[in-house]
Amino acid sequence: MKRRQRIWMIGGLAVVAIAAGITVPLVLLDQSSASSDPATGGRTTYTVSRGDIQQTLVVYGEVAPKQEYTFTFDGDRVENILVDVGQRVEEGQVLVELDRTQLELALLQAERALKEAEAEGVPSTVRERQLSYEIALDNYENATLRAPFAGVVTTINQATTSSESWRIVLIDTSELYVETSVDQLDAPDVAVGQTAVATIEPLPDRNWPVEIVEVGGMAVSQGNSTTVSVTGRLPEAHPSILVGYTVEMEITTASASDVLRIPISGLREAPRGWMVMKLVDSEPTPQQVSIGVTTDEFAEVTEGLEEGDVIVLESATAPVDREQTGQGRGMFLIEGGGGPAAGGGFPGMP
Repeated sequence: MKRRQRIWMIGGLAVVAIAAGITVPLVLLDQSSASSDPATGGRTTYTVSRGDIQQTLVVYGEVAPKQEYTFTFDGDRVENILVDVGQRVEEGQVLVELDRTQLELALLQAERALKEAEAEGVPSTVRERQLSYEIALDNYENATLRAPFAGVVTTINQATTSSESWRIVLIDTSELYVETSVDQLDAPDVAVGQTAVATIEPLPDRNWPVEIVEVGGMAVSQGNSTTVSVTGRLPEAHPSILVGYTVEMEITTASASDVLRIPISGLREAPRGWMVMKLVDSEPTPQQVSIGVTTDEFAEVTEGLEEGDVIVLESATAPVDREQTGQGRGMFLIEGGGGPAAGGGFPGMP
């Protein structure tokens, strides 16, 4: 499955840097909270405020039915096919009638043998003939193939020779699901009970809510990637949604409401976590912070800042003050997976 790649660009060029000192990602800022402060040498600053953060993951999959049942039977036994492809059937409806001549003969013979055993009165023989009779009866009754559930006939493969088998496929569309897979690096963030929004390719004018109901118990190699299967349920089995339709699904993997948040570009890597440059008496001063939920744009601040504090944001043209940070050489980060991971550093960093 495709993964949404998120890349910060510096001056139109992508630069991959291994952080030897400060790690400073870039982000498009909310202009209402960011400003350029002459007192800090024209640096861009941001006033810490409260807001909502939602971390999402975009994956691709397809619509799947609640269940599927495949009938297979010998081609030389077919008497009547009573359904067509695309036909909706009810539970218990007859789909196929097979030739029962030999089955009827076997049933009559088993019935006669059972009666003879009962007349003789030997318990073990009676039990043996009873089981034979029950098997013959099941075989006779199963020569009439009935729908095990209400659904739609999707496939009828006719045998071309008497030695081949017919195949009829029935699907249950009373509930619809989205089957997809996520990269192994994203799998730990996905859990049963999370919500998602699906866009169905042939029905682009509407978004469909989805609930994650299953996360696979093992990872599977697919080409050059390793993925984990994920299943989401559509609460509405709308008739316009057909099994097999392509789906783009955006899963909400973490969220936080009315929390302190700052732009990702305000964060710098520190020896024991993360820090920001906080303005104290108009002077940028290092401040240790703890972060929670993060997105490409914002990070939740759980400790170290208060609402109304002003921090300095780095930009592609703003110089890094090595004396203020106490760090070595500053480098910009371009990361394929977005900003700092929830509750910690950027992926691959301590």
